[in-house]
Amino acid sequence: MKPSTELFDLIKSLSKSEKRFFKLHSALQSGPKNYLRIFDAVDKQKEYDEEEIKQLFAKETFIKHLPSEKNHLYKLILKALRAYHSESSVSGILKQEIKNIEILYQKALYAECNKLLHRAKRIARENERFYYWFELLNWEKMLLEEAYESGEFTKDLDALIEEERDVIEKLRNLAAYHILYSKINYNQ
Repeated sequence: MKPSTELFDLIKSLSKSEKRFFKLHSALQSGPKNYLRIFDAVDKQKEYDEEEIKQLFAKETFIKHLPSEKNHLYKLILKALRAYHSESSVSGILKQEIKNIEILYQKALYAECNKLLHRAKRIARENERFYYWFELLNWEKMLLEEAYESGEFTKDLDALIEEERDVIEKLRNLAAYHILYSKINYNQ
């Protein structure tokens, strides 16, 4: 059975700056990094040759579990690519902000969480990212519950409910648009 070329294909698809970012991202970890050695060896190949890799590292202990090392490397490359491209699109920025909101919420840092939430809602509203906006409204409701439990009643729940209704209506319109668009394309 021929070894899979998925790792080779992924490495060869990387731009020079993505490779550099991956290596810098990996440098943050201490200790020996066998996966970087595999990365460099695969990157030098014109065609994937697993036997050549095995021969190159024949005296190394890690070569005995090469499949798991390759899998680990593949996942680390994808993780580095997510970090590299996280701010290259509005969706990427919003995903990152929502993750930050979740982390701050879990740490009970509600004031900081609210700041991120309002900035993310503004971005979602300005760029008409209704699914993210809806998710952010759910986070806002959770923060509102925390505020109420702390005895802070400065936020208007009715305004939040009305905003949620507006977003749901926009999502319905967007879904109807996608259905019509699909029907038009299907009939062509």
